[in-house]
Amino acid sequence: MAEPPSGTVTLLFSDIEGSTRLLQRTGDAYADLLAEHHRLLREACEQHHGFVVDGEGDALFVAFASAAEAAFAAAEAQQALAQHPWPDENEILVRIGLHTGEPRSIDGRYIGLDVHQAARVMAAGHGGQVLLSESTRTLLDERFEVRDLGEHRLKDLSGSQHLYQLHVEGLPAEFPPLKTLDNRPTNLPVQPNAFIGRVDDLEELQALLSRDDVRLVTLTGTGGAGKTRLALQVAALVVEQFANGVFFVSLASIRDWELVVPTMAQTLGLREHSGESVVETLTEYLRDKQMLLVLDNFEQVVAAAPVLAGLLGSAPGLNVLVTSRTPLHLSGERTYAVRPLALGESVRLFGERAHAAVAEFAVTDENQEAVAEICVRLEGLPLAIELAAPRVRALPPPALRRRLEERLKLLTGGAQDLDERQRTLRGTIEWSYELLLSEEKTLFQRLGVLVGGCRPEAAEALCNPDGELGIDVLDGLESLVEKSLLRQKADSDGEPRFWMLETIREYACELLDTAGELQEARRAHAGYFAGVAERLDFESRTGDHSSLLARIDDENANLRAAIDHARETRDGELLLRLATALWGFWATRGFVGEGRKALEDALELGGRGTARALLGLCTLRTLSGSSHDLLADAQDALSACEELGDDFSLAQAWNLLGRVQGGVLGAMAPAERAWRQALSYAERGGYAAEKAESIGWLLLSTIFGPLPAVEGIARSKEFQELSDDDPTIEAWCCVERSVLEAMRGEFDLARELLADGTRSLADLGLNVWAANAAQEAFLIESLAGTPQAAVTVLRSSYATLDRMGERAFSSTIAGFLAQGLCAEGRYEEAARFSRASEEAAALDDIFSQMLWRTSRARIRAQQGDLERAEALAREAVQLGERTDLLNTLADARFDLAEVLALAGRREEALVALEEAARLYERKGNLPALERARSVAEELAVASSSS
Repeated sequence: MAEPPSGTVTLLFSDIEGSTRLLQRTGDAYADLLAEHHRLLREACEQHHGFVVDGEGDALFVAFASAAEAAFAAAEAQQALAQHPWPDENEILVRIGLHTGEPRSIDGRYIGLDVHQAARVMAAGHGGQVLLSESTRTLLDERFEVRDLGEHRLKDLSGSQHLYQLHVEGLPAEFPPLKTLDNRPTNLPVQPNAFIGRVDDLEELQALLSRDDVRLVTLTGTGGAGKTRLALQVAALVVEQFANGVFFVSLASIRDWELVVPTMAQTLGLREHSGESVVETLTEYLRDKQMLLVLDNFEQVVAAAPVLAGLLGSAPGLNVLVTSRTPLHLSGERTYAVRPLALGESVRLFGERAHAAVAEFAVTDENQEAVAEICVRLEGLPLAIELAAPRVRALPPPALRRRLEERLKLLTGGAQDLDERQRTLRGTIEWSYELLLSEEKTLFQRLGVLVGGCRPEAAEALCNPDGELGIDVLDGLESLVEKSLLRQKADSDGEPRFWMLETIREYACELLDTAGELQEARRAHAGYFAGVAERLDFESRTGDHSSLLARIDDENANLRAAIDHARETRDGELLLRLATALWGFWATRGFVGEGRKALEDALELGGRGTARALLGLCTLRTLSGSSHDLLADAQDALSACEELGDDFSLAQAWNLLGRVQGGVLGAMAPAERAWRQALSYAERGGYAAEKAESIGWLLLSTIFGPLPAVEGIARSKEFQELSDDDPTIEAWCCVERSVLEAMRGEFDLARELLADGTRSLADLGLNVWAANAAQEAFLIESLAGTPQAAVTVLRSSYATLDRMGERAFSSTIAGFLAQGLCAEGRYEEAARFSRASEEAAALDDIFSQMLWRTSRARIRAQQGDLERAEALAREAVQLGERTDLLNTLADARFDLAEVLALAGRREEALVALEEAARLYERKGNLPALERARSVAEELAVASSSS
């Protein structure tokens, strides 16, 4: 079947019974056995028009439009497996389950409760057995013989399901009791909906509970992370391992730790005996049992942990699975952190729960982005998602997304049969908060002002400035981590960072606001992080630039919050401090629009700007494609930096002036003088990043300027030898030399150099430059005669730069992309990117102004508008004649020649080609020279023959 069936579908699931033991027994031969098993199953299913959905590992998932065809396929598959001559008595036994429903199909895959139920029907069976659900059995006619197996609770913890066994001709009909919850003592509660995701968690926890040396596993995590639901699902999956059953003990309503043992005894149906304590009764009962106890919500009765240790010590067959927001700190305890759901799982959970609330709801192409953003904003917390999803009754996903600013107010109204604290997100967080010591409560509140977390020194400075907190801050942080209100991760330099989920931080800020301390805390926070920004900016001048940029990345959320506070309070001085310290980071990382706005706001609020602020604003204006008075502004910034007398600022200012002169105006000769001046200041001051930038520009000049390619390669090699292993300089040498090597016809070497250099730029965090390396990719592929080969990387680059708000390079990328699309014959899309290039190009950006005109000329020529095509091509040539952009002018003349040739004006085309060839020869651009001469020869022949 080519397409998955829709509507009423019968789902077949299968897997190999005892596959792990079979693998251990057969070793390398297992792969062949597995492949043969798959072949037999697939042949039977495909013969009956089955659509194979998945076939990973030892499992198979097939969909059928007909229940009868599915049953025939299952029977014939079992017969084929039974009759197959398996080697060395390694017979493969497969269990098969069939269930019929109306699952939803998305991109060839099925989702919904029917999929879960089909898998659970299969899991209840034994090797050689075929099980049917009630919905499948009712669709089978008299051709099929079935046995009624009665009602059973499956391992998805749903209510009882009626199961049947399909009789397979010639095969055994008797099997052991089904692997369902009914055949082991258990009180695991029925769940109202399917368990979603967490496949890895389930596998890891099952493995832990199967180990002889692990008897106590504690699931820890934030309130609402899904600890209880995960524990119940794991317990259901391991029920067969415990001969005396699996029992769930809810401690949610217990506050007195001394009531824990009586609650456990009551759950197990034990009565008190005279002359014997409840602990003694429970201990004696458990002594010879093989049993798993699931103790839920242990955090408020953690004082009972020693009693639990005693029970484990006296009952060697007892295992305990605990859910708690804090570890129990018992010997032999294995803690397992329950993390929020991954994005894909979160979207699935939202979709399933929203569908349960509104039957017509489905995650579609139209709402998927909004649903995904909702799940991201809810941080993958299952409780938050389960509370949000039913809101689709009144709010479609885009509207729900807009209302998530105040999550704690929105996320209420859980199911009435849930514990009260699980019916609102606020309730579950408040529960954890109330378990804290008073000093910990104060620390928790004050940490709320830190966006994206903090390092211990920031917590000390902002949460205990006067030393009055009453506890050691680091001890307090560790305690809050243990109690699942904080999380810990490593910063870019390996130092610890403590952070809150945003829903928890919102609650902490509410408490801080109620106490009247929020505004003062935000003021102190902004001042502290302005100091952090200034320190990191200063250290980045002579330190490890890449590492220090990464440190600013670590603190970027806090820095943005500080900027927001400065804006809200109209504190121009504070905003100017922050923006002045951060503009280099913004320019490098690609936060162009954000940075420019911050600097403009700072100068508006603070009045006259400093030299470094003016320099930063001019740099960000250049990146954002603004050219009005740009040269004058760059010269003013240089003058201000000369008054400052700071080598670092002078190196940056000369680099900027060269960038405007060469990169925007196309005047490479004065630009080279500026970059050489910047290099001298950078070398004198030991400023590695500015030195690398100067060298990068000087290398870029070798591609576009008049320097012959051979001399450009020599310059690149010279800079590489003098780089002192500076990774940024080495990356620049690779990227720019790649195009020069292509000009010599060394295309394989060129591609290798570009790949190495681009990868290094990305690794160094030079995001703008890494994205812009698509320019070099296009130039190489154009010289190789395959410009269309660069289309994919150009698309990616354009999207990246567009997100950054960067327009100077994106105008060039759009122009190159238009040319690449022309080479593919996709003229309509090429026209769109030609317009994008025109719109983004600054009026003084000669290179981009030429690019969009030459691409537009090609498009118009193909459309038959030769007059307009010629006009555009000639405009591009005229712009190039004002510059020393040798290759670019040569390309423009070549493009003009193509238009003239299409118009039948061969003599004029030959003149343009000769001029282009002269420029290519002067540059040493051999592939382009050969191409120009070849086209000229063809035109000459055509002219003589006509």
